[in-house]
This record gives sequence, C-alpha cells and structure tokens, in this order.
Amino acid sequence: MFSGLTKFSVAVTIASSALVLVTGTVSSAMPMPDTTDTAVVAPPSVTAPSPPPYKQLALKTLDQVVKGNFVAVSARFDESIRQDGNPAVLANAWKEYQDRLGSGRYQSHGEPRQVVSGDRTVVDIPLRMAEQPGDFRVVFDGKGHIEGLWFLKKGVPVP
Repeated sequence: MFSGLTKFSVAVTIASSALVLVTGTVSSAMPMPDTTDTAVVAPPSVTAPSPPPYKQLALKTLDQVVKGNFVAVSARFDESIRQDGNPAVLANAWKEYQDRLGSGRYQSHGEPRQVVSGDRTVVDIPLRMAEQPGDFRVVFDGKGHIEGLWFLKKGVPVP
C-alpha cells in the first residue's frame, strides 16, 4: 500500500515520463516551430487528499453515544467489528460503564488527543464523569471508519 507521499511521487514520475515521451522525440524532417514568444503553461498541481478530521469524528461519535444514537455510531464501524459492535451491544457497554464500573454518569469531556499508531489514528477524549474521570477511545482507519471504541478508566495507555 502506498502512503500519500509515495502516491504523489509515483504520479509525478509518471507525469514527467509521459511528458518526455510526448515532447522528447522530434522528427528531423519537420522544421522546429519558433517558440521565442510562446508562454509555458505549467500542468495543474496534484493535491493529495487530506485525511479525515479524526478529532472531530471522535467528538461527533462521543456526542452520538451520549445522546443514545448507537445506530449512527455502529453504522460507521468497519466490517471487522460491525457484527460484534451492534447498537444493542454498544448501548449496553455505555450503560455498564456509567452504572457498574464506578464512573458515574457522564458530565462533560475535555480536549481530544490524537496519536498515530501504525496505519491507524487513535483519539482519546478525557471524560468528566460524576464519580471519577475516564477516557473515551476511538480508533479510525485511513478512511475514517471506526475500528475500535472503548470506554476506559483514566490513563490507559495507547497500545
């Protein structure tokens, strides 16, 4: 799999090779055109697609969890967790996190922290719960699909 920079480099290499092929052969039988007053036009620039805004996606996901919109959250799961992470399982995990694990009810959250781990992006959002702090962790693939979602005790390190 190519990284964004590698794809760009390959595209530039291919484009410059094509330019050489098109302009590199000149027949000696044809006269050379006068190019003294000809403007040179640069090809359009190639822009690599920007990655999804992972922090905003994580905040949106947390907001949907807090509002109980587990169908919307699970719809963004990638195929590897979609079956195990259905809306009912997600709703139960959120309820257990608040009720049974000593965290208490959700109050608010802090600023998200983003870490790249391999080809995935991990976003942790500190949670202010009624009884003790916690963390909401979501892992995204390169397309913005959710590969993992956890309700954690405060301070669990990113693997």
